[in-house]
Amino acid sequence: MKSGKQRRLEIKEKRRKKAVNNISVDVYSNPAKLPKGAIKSNLSKIYVNHYVTLPTFYIDKAYVCRDCGSEEVWTAKQQKWWFEIIKGDVNSTAIRCLRCRKAIRDQKAEQKAHMEEMANAVPHPNEAFFKKRKR
Repeated sequence: MKSGKQRRLEIKEKRRKKAVNNISVDVYSNPAKLPKGAIKSNLSKIYVNHYVTLPTFYIDKAYVCRDCGSEEVWTAKQQKWWFEIIKGDVNSTAIRCLRCRKAIRDQKAEQKAHMEEMANAVPHPNEAFFKKRKR
């Protein structure tokens, strides 16, 4: 019997292998039959602020995380959410894995908390003494 973690790793590896094979598929053409695992796009929901060719369907895409270098898959379902629900730029693509995106969010939250703490800090009584005088 396999653990949940082992099973998730197997699923992730299958998706990655399938996504690597999808590199040659043209998502901008209108095929008579969609490739296996493809999700049809709703062109009326995609936000476009310039002239660009819109994808007619989404397929899993393999990419390498910019920060950690792990091989990841941007699934068709995630692409549909990004382009049609969130209205992300049509020319954008995934570049960071979930772990690295979470690390960046945590780092930004920590910086924000620190800045708020510094803004609310009571100034030192001799702070005026340490400031340079203008001449």
